Amino acid sequence: MPKGPRPFVFDECYIPEPNSGCWLWEKSLAAAGYGRIRHGGQRYLAHRYSWTIHRGEIPPGLWVLHKCDTRPCVNPNHLFLGTRDDNAADMAQKGRSRDQHGSKHNMARLTEADVLSIRSDPRLQRVIAAEYGITQSAISQIKRQARWKHL
Repeated sequence: MPKGPRPFVFDECYIPEPNSGCWLWEKSLAAAGYGRIRHGGQRYLAHRYSWTIHRGEIPPGLWVLHKCDTRPCVNPNHLFLGTRDDNAADMAQKGRSRDQHGSKHNMARLTEADVLSIRSDPRLQRVIAAEYGITQSAISQIKRQARWKHL
């Protein structure tokens, strides 16, 4: 048997997820959660690599986007080509855009009613913060309208 590293086999690097149909990358993940590969001395994002081996070359200027919104997914049936603008439009249409304000934002812990109540609450900020499960600093920013500016 030859010595040296075992050949790279793409199909051994993911696990099919039966409920969603995603192929979840099991190897190295980039900080943003996308799979990554080193193959032939080159680095690749796993979903881009998957597109290339299953669908062909990626034209210059196009991105490989996820229909499923699951970053480690490498299932070519969950991927599509688009521009940066297409990606932004897809995010906005799915409610994942950073431009979402208030309770529509995916990281929101408060509702608009909570914020209005906080702004009129005369109690100490640390007391209000404890009640809502957020920091005193967040309460301060809400009261100064540095957060939730649209209200």
